[in-house]
Amino acid sequence: MKHTELFKVKAHDGYMLDVKIDYPTNTRGIIILCHGTGANTYDNRREIEGNCFNYYDLFAEEFCKRDVAFCRWNTRGCSMSDNPPEFVDINLEEYATYCPSTSIKDILAVLDFVNTLPKFAQAKRIFMGISEGARLIPFAATQYKNIDGMLLMGFSYKNMKETLEWQLSGGSSMVNMCKFFDCSEKGYIEKEDFIIDKFKVRPTLFPNTEFEDLDVDKDGRITQNDFAIQLSEYKAQLFEAIESDNDEWLRDNYEVLITSRWCKEHFALPNILDVMCKLSMPIYMFHGEEDGNIPITDIERFRTDFEKAGKSNLNIFTFAKHNHDLNYLQYPFQGIISEGLSCIFNSVQNIL
Repeated sequence: MKHTELFKVKAHDGYMLDVKIDYPTNTRGIIILCHGTGANTYDNRREIEGNCFNYYDLFAEEFCKRDVAFCRWNTRGCSMSDNPPEFVDINLEEYATYCPSTSIKDILAVLDFVNTLPKFAQAKRIFMGISEGARLIPFAATQYKNIDGMLLMGFSYKNMKETLEWQLSGGSSMVNMCKFFDCSEKGYIEKEDFIIDKFKVRPTLFPNTEFEDLDVDKDGRITQNDFAIQLSEYKAQLFEAIESDNDEWLRDNYEVLITSRWCKEHFALPNILDVMCKLSMPIYMFHGEEDGNIPITDIERFRTDFEKAGKSNLNIFTFAKHNHDLNYLQYPFQGIISEGLSCIFNSVQNIL
């Protein structure tokens, strides 16, 4: 049986965090989750193509089935709303305090609060991060000695600045384009691939678009360079906005709500390898091979460097034909829990 409780937790600076915990009657472990980038709530209610769902319901249900509680909280400045498609209200003044330094301290504040709850006294403490959260969770783990394990989904080895550079130099575009036209293995798209249109995506994604429109450099292939050319002006504007603290431009032109402070703090974070080499608990990473946000090569490079540092507490799982959220949308639309997500839910049992 699953139980649910809501709490107010005071952060280090007095900000009140809205925390939600789902837990089973017999709690053997508790997940402390750090969200991905942007305006998130503890439910992350969404509406996509008329389908309304709470993103985190699946996580709560599956973890509780395994006797593990699931704890998360609203991003600073965010509250639940009735307005689709993202069902979130944002207080921009409060949201401006959301950045890596406060997120890490918020993780620790919530953990300190959990430690005061008798019902979780014997439960294993497990940190989980998704995307941005997967990069921040290790920093919090170094400040607390009794974490029993970490689950990292969509982890980035690169610094956020390097990740943005890759995304805005055509990297993300080509991962998605190759997926659309079944060209992931060769890494580029030829005219024949575009004409055959194996998955019939052109009428929806590229109506009235010819191959030559996308082959910007006219080398006979659609490659990362074609998108780098198209994105070059926007990329320059984005980094100029960050440098000049132009949050209004970022708010109006970047797809996720971020601030220059958020960016600059991420850019200045220490090397994540050095941080994670300090950790001795079991670490589990989960990554889709078709992740358009963070390249799969990041994960293989991290594995190599981690092992060279003499560490052996890392477990990496990669999944073919899985995207950044491990094909989560198969669940609300088809009732299917993807292989990647199933692996996360089952791996937690190895920590208990």
